[in-house]
Amino acid sequence: MDKEIEVRIKKLYRRAIFLIITAPFGFIFLIFAIALLFAGYFFASAIFFTIAAIPAAHLIYLIREAKREEKEGGFKPVVLNADKSFSFDDVVSIFEGLTDEENRLSISESVRFYRFNFSKFLRLRIVLYGTDDFNKKDFNNAKDRINKKANKEFEISQWGSRYDDSKMRYNVIYSKCLTADLYSFLSQNAEHNLRRVEGIINFAVVGNKIILPPLFGDCYDGQIFRYKEVIKFINQVFLNCKS
Repeated sequence: MDKEIEVRIKKLYRRAIFLIITAPFGFIFLIFAIALLFAGYFFASAIFFTIAAIPAAHLIYLIREAKREEKEGGFKPVVLNADKSFSFDDVVSIFEGLTDEENRLSISESVRFYRFNFSKFLRLRIVLYGTDDFNKKDFNNAKDRINKKANKEFEISQWGSRYDDSKMRYNVIYSKCLTADLYSFLSQNAEHNLRRVEGIINFAVVGNKIILPPLFGDCYDGQIFRYKEVIKFINQVFLNCKS
């Protein structure tokens, strides 16, 4: 994993864990402080109020930091470099090598669908979309059509557990060049789509570059885990590709 991305993910993990731990500890100390106050132990109550204020202040700081990131943005897409440039046929071959014929379909040469279990932690459905000039509306229309066809043909249920972080949708955009519209699309925070029951991430293959959106702001550990799994997938499937 790229060192800069690794540092960023560790920071997000630390903040998510601190948020999880800080809130209940602060609440517990606050309850003790109130109970001692009503019992007449004013000095002890003041001590517990002081202790409760420390995690509360830390919690406020972490929340404000996350909100500031969301407001200011400014995070660039993450770019991972492979040792070779990929053609559209190369990407098709990679995904066909990961699936059997019964778990693939297409609506055109440039719009394809795959589904497979990449690991015990990751069950994937992938839409591969090839384009020479990315247009978000055309991409969304093609994606919706092939997902609808896949749901019908494979009888895929639209319901799932909100606590299941293993199901993901990868929308892979193949383009010969990184246009301004594609760059803008990939600059959007991945946080929102990773929060869904069936997490979604969009990333692009352009030459030897694999480009995915940044992750920042108010993230919980499940979203960070999913993002880390995306990077692991890209590393194994594209960056370590021997073909």
